Amino acid sequence: MRAALGSAKVVYLRGLAAWLPAAEWPAFYEHLTEATGQCLRLDEDFAQGSARTGHKWIEVRYDAAIPDDAAYRFSKNAQPLHTDESYLSQPAEVMFMHCLVQAPAGGETTFVDADVLWQQLQARNPALAARLLDQPVRFAKAGDSRHLPIIARTPAGLRLNWNYHCVDPAESPATHALARDFRQFLLDHVADTPAETAIQLGPGEAVAWWDDQVLHGRRAFRAAATNDRFLLKSGFRLSPDV
Repeated sequence: MRAALGSAKVVYLRGLAAWLPAAEWPAFYEHLTEATGQCLRLDEDFAQGSARTGHKWIEVRYDAAIPDDAAYRFSKNAQPLHTDESYLSQPAEVMFMHCLVQAPAGGETTFVDADVLWQQLQARNPALAARLLDQPVRFAKAGDSRHLPIIARTPAGLRLNWNYHCVDPAESPATHALARDFRQFLLDHVADTPAETAIQLGPGEAVAWWDDQVLHGRRAFRAAATNDRFLLKSGFRLSPDV
């Protein structure tokens, strides 16, 4: 997996755990991620205002007891394009998610390459592209924050940091206007278009991605009972000097 992440922004892992019974998938992916990088403890407690729990794995699952508009993590709604670590001062580099229960229908995880996104911006709204590039924005949640551009130009290529719902409320009106304009651009010109790559994770399958090199989201899905869709997510660092 380290080799694959050296040459790809998103790595789709199929068949690795197919030989194991479902009850052993979490242990298999626990071992795989620990062997691949330095894993972080990123779980948050929804009931406690997203306070950190100290656990490694984040449950991404449908919960019928939580209203769909209360938290994307537990809803069956489509999740807008974002990066996971927009507000984290000590972020992972790679996010990792594996599937325990596939939704009855829908629920694909979608990805948009930073370079493809930039091409769309330059072609469709160059003025917005110019406003976004290298303009720092403060993202904050649960007592943590980061101050980075939504789109940054670096020696290693374009880097992304974005979650509309985590833009610091104390940011300037101009920054909030920029965030609204970018959100609308994604809805109008990127989401549900050929710019997206959709991956339907089946039971036992997994996906890893460089969080600052792609945006990702989720398509809506059908579910009736709690845990009709259930995935586990975590993050790790590969860089030895981080």
